[in-house]
Amino acid sequence: MYAQSVLPNGLKVITIRMPDRASVSCAVWVRAGARFESQKISGIFHFLEHMLFKGTKKRNARQIKEEVEGVGGILNAFTSEECTCYFAKILKAYLPNALDVLADMVNHAALPMEEFKKEKTVILEEIKMYRDLPNHHVHDLMGELLWPDQPLGRPIAGTIESVSKLSRKEMMRYKQKYYHPQDMVVSVAGPVHHNSIVDQCRHLFPVVDKRPKSLFEKSNSRQRSPRTLFVEKPTEQTHFVIGMHGLSRLHPDRYKLGLLNVILGANMSSRLFEEIREKRGLAYDVKSNVNFFEDTGSFIISAGVEVKRVRTAIRLILKELAKFRKHFVRPGELRRAKDYFMSQLAMTMEDTLDHLLWTCERSVYREELPDRDKIRESVEAVTVSDIQSVAKNLFKTANLNLSLIGPIPSKIQNRIKGDFEIEGT
Repeated sequence: MYAQSVLPNGLKVITIRMPDRASVSCAVWVRAGARFESQKISGIFHFLEHMLFKGTKKRNARQIKEEVEGVGGILNAFTSEECTCYFAKILKAYLPNALDVLADMVNHAALPMEEFKKEKTVILEEIKMYRDLPNHHVHDLMGELLWPDQPLGRPIAGTIESVSKLSRKEMMRYKQKYYHPQDMVVSVAGPVHHNSIVDQCRHLFPVVDKRPKSLFEKSNSRQRSPRTLFVEKPTEQTHFVIGMHGLSRLHPDRYKLGLLNVILGANMSSRLFEEIREKRGLAYDVKSNVNFFEDTGSFIISAGVEVKRVRTAIRLILKELAKFRKHFVRPGELRRAKDYFMSQLAMTMEDTLDHLLWTCERSVYREELPDRDKIRESVEAVTVSDIQSVAKNLFKTANLNLSLIGPIPSKIQNRIKGDFEIEGT
């Protein structure tokens, strides 16, 4: 199903053969994201992602979009902490042109000054929009708590201050430095043959001098005591995030943590949903999530609740975390979590785009491609004592962080801080 080659110029090519599909998804990944930025140029790669849609030497902005969308395809991109991805989903007959469009964008973007000025205004408005959404902004605040004064703790889009000062000349310099075949991966999923994709990539990506692969600043995830960050704001709901340092993408316990997450808060059958919403009616939405990076990770719990119920909701969540430390999960609970985990993976693999994004997001920084059978073996090997062991390692008072946005007076903030601990740690 999977095949991988590395061209003489350092470009990695990955294909996922799905012969019974009508659509094909393709992507160009660049090993450059928010973790590669200093505070001064924070947001430059997200800004650059926007600018690649503004025209190349042979296509204007409208032609870029029409050549894919004009035949029913999807064209988009995203910037993350560790990479930038440009992707398209299209019927098989139009794949060569879609790949040509993506290669043209990453290799020959014009970055016109007039568009640079306009897009800077757009991005500044985007930053303001997300700051006005407390359920979004509260997650940015959590990043600051987990990784203070580090690239990983800053918003991917940057800040109003950093983006306002970015120059086109600076952007061109960073594009030249990071948008290099040695730091790129091309991936294609669908009814394709690996050798034909490799041949097309040889023509689309220039042969250039090799250079060392780009590196980001390693994280400092050491923490000795709980951290809190409150933003008092006249919102109807109070939004909060409880966050802890988690595990890296290749950590041997990553599947154990994934199953713990399913049991705790990944769906409507989870403990948090049952306790916080179904039994108590405290929140419309409460959930947990795991984030994996190359050298670190995070475990996040988020909710939005009525102002007067915030303290109760936080206490109940911390109580649920303590239960994982004290007691084994029930065997039936673990069985359902395993079935849910593998079923979600199987459904991801049905779609060419979902399969491509899942596979390559894990392969951009390493040679190994995912093996579904090995994943199943790892998941099935997890025991109830494994879940408890991971919980004891992560769910500690010293590892706790709390970000909160809402009309919470300082007196209540102090009470929340006083309660903010996991029993027995």
